[in-house]
Amino acid sequence: MDGAINPEDAVDADHYAALVEYCDFNNDGTLDSCEIHDCIVICENEWRDEYCPDYGYVYCSCPFSTPVCEGAWNCADIVYITEELMAYYDTNNDGNINLGDDIDSEHLAALNEYCDLDDNDSLNVCEVHECIVKVENEWRAEYCPESESVYCNSPYVCATCDGAWDCEDIYNIASESMAYWDTNGDG
Repeated sequence: MDGAINPEDAVDADHYAALVEYCDFNNDGTLDSCEIHDCIVICENEWRDEYCPDYGYVYCSCPFSTPVCEGAWNCADIVYITEELMAYYDTNNDGNINLGDDIDSEHLAALNEYCDLDDNDSLNVCEVHECIVKVENEWRAEYCPESESVYCNSPYVCATCDGAWDCEDIYNIASESMAYWDTNGDG
């Protein structure tokens, strides 16, 4: 495996066209390991949207080589920031940021507009974590576009979903996909 799928691999044209259409994020006609990995993450999250909409998304950093971005947050930073925000805003300690806390309604409305994934005017720790990941990826897109997006599994349990994949499953599927499709080993 050389880490790339391209037209020179023994991939039938229909499968290659579908892979490129869905997974070639940089539009260069070659699918690298991180594009395949990220594509599998997207497919998993689409599956979750359909079958387990309350479960939340899976976030997995590409385990293959990626450029480093100075000042970027990693998953440990995101967990720390999530916990700091919850400690600061969840003043009644009920596990949610809402009007029951010591927060003005305008500030809460701004947080809810950006982070309230289930539109219930209340933020739980999973929504805060996912929102911080989203903010970090927007920052990276603007200030460090050569860097990959950060994907972090939430360490918090807010829902369950039978059949959902975790990052280890996605890594294994991406590795097996690359081994299967990259038949000529040319990169």
